[in-house]
Amino acid sequence: MSETFLYDINPYTSARRTYDPHSDQDSPLVLTRHLILVEDMEGQRLLSLESTSHSIGRDPTNSIVLKSKAVSRQHALLLRVTSAAPNSYGFLIIDGNLQGKRSTNGIKVNGKKCPSHRLRHGDQLLFGNQVKARYLVLQSLTDEEFLAYCQNIDYEELLSECSTPDLESHVQEENFDEASLIRLASFPEIIPSPMFEVNINGELTYLNPAAAQIFPDLLHRGMEHPMLDGLFMLIRQSNSNILVREVAVDFQMFEQSIHYISESDLIRCCVFDITERKHAESELRKRDLLLQSVAEATTHLLANVGYESAINEALATLGTAARVDRICICTNHSHPSTGEISNSMRFEWTKPSIPSLLRSPHRHNQPYTTSHFKRWYHLLTDEKAISSLTKDLPESEQSMFRADGILSTLVVPIIVTHQFWGFIELHQCSIEYEWSPQEESIVFTMAASISAALQRQQTEEIIHHQAFHDALTNLPNRILFNDRLELALASARRSEQLLAVLFMDLDRFKTINDTLGHSVGDALLKDVAHRLENCLRDGDTVARWGGDEFTVLLPQIRDVEDATNTAYRILDALKTPFQISEHELYIGASIGIALYPQDGKVTETLLQNADVALYRCKEHGRGNCQLYAPAMNSTAPELFALENQLRHALERDQFMLYYQPKININTGNIVGLEALVRWQHPEMGLVSPATFIPLAEETGLIVEIGEWVLRTACKHTVQWHRAGLAPLSVAVNLSARQFYQPDLVTTIGEVLSNTQLDPHYLEIEITESTAVKNMEFTLSVLHQLQDMGVHIAMDDFGTGYSSLNYLKKIPFNTLKIDQSFICDLKPNSKDFEIINAVISLGQGLNLQVVAEGVDSEQQIEILRELNCEIVQGFFFSRPVTVEETTLMLQKNWLQRQPQAPSLLQS
Repeated sequence: MSETFLYDINPYTSARRTYDPHSDQDSPLVLTRHLILVEDMEGQRLLSLESTSHSIGRDPTNSIVLKSKAVSRQHALLLRVTSAAPNSYGFLIIDGNLQGKRSTNGIKVNGKKCPSHRLRHGDQLLFGNQVKARYLVLQSLTDEEFLAYCQNIDYEELLSECSTPDLESHVQEENFDEASLIRLASFPEIIPSPMFEVNINGELTYLNPAAAQIFPDLLHRGMEHPMLDGLFMLIRQSNSNILVREVAVDFQMFEQSIHYISESDLIRCCVFDITERKHAESELRKRDLLLQSVAEATTHLLANVGYESAINEALATLGTAARVDRICICTNHSHPSTGEISNSMRFEWTKPSIPSLLRSPHRHNQPYTTSHFKRWYHLLTDEKAISSLTKDLPESEQSMFRADGILSTLVVPIIVTHQFWGFIELHQCSIEYEWSPQEESIVFTMAASISAALQRQQTEEIIHHQAFHDALTNLPNRILFNDRLELALASARRSEQLLAVLFMDLDRFKTINDTLGHSVGDALLKDVAHRLENCLRDGDTVARWGGDEFTVLLPQIRDVEDATNTAYRILDALKTPFQISEHELYIGASIGIALYPQDGKVTETLLQNADVALYRCKEHGRGNCQLYAPAMNSTAPELFALENQLRHALERDQFMLYYQPKININTGNIVGLEALVRWQHPEMGLVSPATFIPLAEETGLIVEIGEWVLRTACKHTVQWHRAGLAPLSVAVNLSARQFYQPDLVTTIGEVLSNTQLDPHYLEIEITESTAVKNMEFTLSVLHQLQDMGVHIAMDDFGTGYSSLNYLKKIPFNTLKIDQSFICDLKPNSKDFEIINAVISLGQGLNLQVVAEGVDSEQQIEILRELNCEIVQGFFFSRPVTVEETTLMLQKNWLQRQPQAPSLLQS
């Protein structure tokens, strides 16, 4: 049989180190080694006994596999046994397995069959009467000495069956039942936790392998070792025999379970390594403390009105909880010289012993293009943290931190509305500290809280600004103007100085806004606001009051000329044309002026009197300024009262409809009606539309009034149809404000449905300027109305653009020639040619043409000559009440009967 020698030994792990407290650290490593030399069918091999237990048998799952059929599958066990002597342990061999089942052929030790035996150096073993083995203990050999021994060993001699008498004398049988074997398998020898026993005299009576390995100086130091120090005093002071304490050994923490056996005066100790647990508990406590500090800091940020003081309190809370030496916030901004993005330290908290960097020049106006910030910018804008010891940073960054005495740092970005706003920086200056991912995450939470506070501050600033400024022009609004006027009045009272309030209204702005659209109107208002600001002194205030109205406050003026000079300066500034897109616009203004104290001593009076002066200025031709005079107030209260009464006219049922007929001059028959609203005031009687319609437009009441007119006109028309009168259409005028209501089509549809009027009998009249204001909206609405069956008429044609392009695009059914062309109509006049062109144009586009304002026979003859069939005017009828209209329609119905005279003949 060929022999194979296997050195299955790692000399650095297979044996126990011998502890010598006086040995030189650089001396050779001295180890005690436990070996077993085995010879089976595969040859000879030398095995190291490293573990606390080894199973032996032919089954491949055993830790020592013997290749022989005479060997049982689980033939024997080797269990480590330790004594209290330094580094003293051996092995106990047991026949069979842990369940107490013996092997088939047994084991022999030094030639004698036995169920168990405590092995000693040199013991010969025989498994199944076939496999030889020898147990060896090599004391105090260095690695080099051990390797030399292995190379020179005589395997044949060691495995020979000759045995010396002294070996045979040492054979000791020990019988173990199943319970005893299980106890042995769980004996302290094989558990990984240190266990030891000490008597009342302080002598160690037992030490398991784990204790000898983890505390190699326990025997040497004795009662001075942390595991024994104070142990007896603790037992004497306690009323219990079972105690638990925590012990620190070097950099590790252990939990020591102590059992005092008073009957034998022994103390048994079991020790568990709790270093990781204590570290985890410490991290959890620190995490909880940090989380609590973040919660407190967030409360400061959200509850504190003072933004800067809130951040300072938040930093102090977080810095104390995190146990850092310094915590600061740096904010991003443009460099004052170069304009490139830079950062500056803005907030800082430090421990009392740590110097401040808040005023250090090298922590202000630092561009991100510099070598020590370039890397930071890319990481922080990607919302990543920078956590490092100073010594591990790039050299360019190390220099800055070393100069400030910083050993480690953690930097976390602050992101506000998806933009890199700045960063939080934590410093340790006394120790090198590595922040955990949990700590980093908590600082990110703090950054998010600061971000929320910043967003809240920005939102509050925006809300505050919006509350006191006009959204379009960014000028102060009436709230801020009134506030400043109150302050200026208080100052004027104390100093006995004059102040002036100017109320200004733009001339012709409504025409521009209606004609060219809101976008042009808005741009014009912005430019006007800019010019007004350039006309004033520092300390003066110009505000947008609403629409095209502005107010100006001039505090601390010397005399009335200061106020009028400012007004004329404003008027001159507005004379220069405004260039808005491709439009060159000219606009003027009217200005009313009221002075403190003669025209009023309180805010409300001054504003009211300046407004009265403005209206008087408009009455005198606009484009000028007017000082307030007490006599002006005679008419102002009347207009104010009229406006208030107008608001109640609908609910008090004071409006009524008048109708004016449209006549076919060839047949003399009524072919349609136009509905016209009138206000029957209980005290003033019938109020002229020229008086209340502008008020309704200005206040927005025109929308409600217009809907009432539409609904009432449709209801009257249905009543006439049901009365058997000839079916005819009714025309209703829509103001620009009413036309551009988003729900106009829905409103008209509901009115038609509720009144049950056939849509073909409803005609909607709009002016050309209303139609072209927003072509996209106009086309959408008119097409929807035409799809419903409603007819569309262009009112006052000829007074606006009169554009053929618009006529081609807009789906009109009727053109109404404005009465301004009819009133002076004569043969061969310019009006004649214009009307002829309009009629031809309408007929060419297949549109019905209606002439308004016809009040003479001559006009009728000319229109008949020009083939204009439909006319409307005083010649036939003024607008009349519903009752009079009903009589007129009945008469018209009779005239339509055979041989009845026509309306023209009658």
